[in-house]
Amino acid sequence: MGLTKKVMVLFDPDRHDRLEEEAKKRRCSKGALIREAVEKQILAGDDEASRNARLAAARRLISMKEDVADWEEMENLIARGHVHE
Repeated sequence: MGLTKKVMVLFDPDRHDRLEEEAKKRRCSKGALIREAVEKQILAGDDEASRNARLAAARRLISMKEDVADWEEMENLIARGHVHE
């Protein structure tokens, strides 16, 4: 289906310039760039199941218990890693 609905969006000059630069860099219209951003940020994965999955993943990340070496040992590991580069 073609594009049939219109929305007016106002930007401050700085954001408009940034949008225009990005559109030129990607060789697309500002409208195409805005539609892509809306699709990615608002419409895709905005259902409750997606939110619950993201929340569960975040909970798993913050609940991880990892043993970490003390700072002196970490510095030595980092220094040894740079020697092999």
